[in-house]
Amino acid sequence: MASRLLLIRHAATDAAEKRLLVGSTEVAAGKAGLRRLARFREVLAPFAPGEWYSSPMKRAVQTASGIVRACGLDCAIEIDERLREIDFGRWEMKSIADLSRTEPDMFDAWAEYENFVFPKGEAVAHFRSRVADVFSTLRTRPAQEIAVVTHGGVIRTMICLALGQSGKNYLLYNVQPGSLTVLDLYPEGGVLAGLNL
Repeated sequence: MASRLLLIRHAATDAAEKRLLVGSTEVAAGKAGLRRLARFREVLAPFAPGEWYSSPMKRAVQTASGIVRACGLDCAIEIDERLREIDFGRWEMKSIADLSRTEPDMFDAWAEYENFVFPKGEAVAHFRSRVADVFSTLRTRPAQEIAVVTHGGVIRTMICLALGQSGKNYLLYNVQPGSLTVLDLYPEGGVLAGLNL
C-alpha cells in the first residue's frame, strides 16, 4: 500500500506567464520550463518512486518524460485520464483579471466552489470526484512511493483530500509549475510533507 505520493506539477507553459486559465486546452510545456527539469535529479534523490503516472495532457507527458530522462530512470509511465486538469469551458485561455471584469457574477460564484460549474465546462463536483477516485486508486497501489505528474488543480485537490479539508481550501495552496509536492499517507489521513520542492 502506497505510503507517499510525489506529486509533480508539469513544467511551466507560455500561457502561465500570461496568467491564463489552462485546463482542457492542449498546450505544450515551455522551453524554459523543460530546461529546468534537470534539477529533478537532485530533488528526487531522497525518494524512490516504484511507479510513475501522468496526466494524458501534452504538457504533463512532456514533463514526465523529461524528468525520467534527466534522472536516468528506466521506468514505464502509466497514463491515467483521471489526472487531467479541470475543464474551464468557455473560460479556457482567459485571464482571471478579464473574467472578474466581464463576468463578475459568475466569477464571484466560483468562490463558493463546491457547487460551481464552469460555463460550458466541468462541474467542480465532477472534477473533485474524479480526482478522489484516482487518489483512492493510488493509495492502494503496492509501491511505497508513487510519482504522479499532473496539474495544479489536481494536486491542490489531492492535498485537500489527504488532509480531510473542504474543497473550498483548494486555492490556499500555491503549487508552482515544475515543482514537487510530497504527501505522506497514513490510514487516518495524510500529511503535507513538502510543497514546491
